[in-house]
Amino acid sequence: MQAKWVLMAIAVLGSSTLVGATDLTLHLQGTQPLTHKMVQYQCDAQGTAMGLPAGVFSVEYVNGAGNSLVIVPVNGMSLIFANVTSGSGARYAAAQYIWWDAAGGVNFYSDSLAGKMQTACHRMNAT
Repeated sequence: MQAKWVLMAIAVLGSSTLVGATDLTLHLQGTQPLTHKMVQYQCDAQGTAMGLPAGVFSVEYVNGAGNSLVIVPVNGMSLIFANVTSGSGARYAAAQYIWWDAAGGVNFYSDSLAGKMQTACHRMNAT
């Protein structure tokens, strides 16, 4: 059976107006049910310096058909992070970034030519 995901790759940036959105349809093989969850976070000041939105922002978690993804707004774009091996929690990677969700909070890492940076983010709510 083929599962169909329609992801709105939209970064909800607090109360700001959305400039645009792109729809993405993924066709995945498997019978595992698909789950979708929106979670709001707020990060410390270092997060804004790393490209995360200032204030509260939404992150989208999508799981199913053997995939675990998280869509995070970074530098005004919706980056799709894929789950990678972790000793604890759920660790996701995209480009030079790591989104590591463990123990009710998230650490966001960047390892680029500008150097290594890290910020702590706190869950505000989940839907």
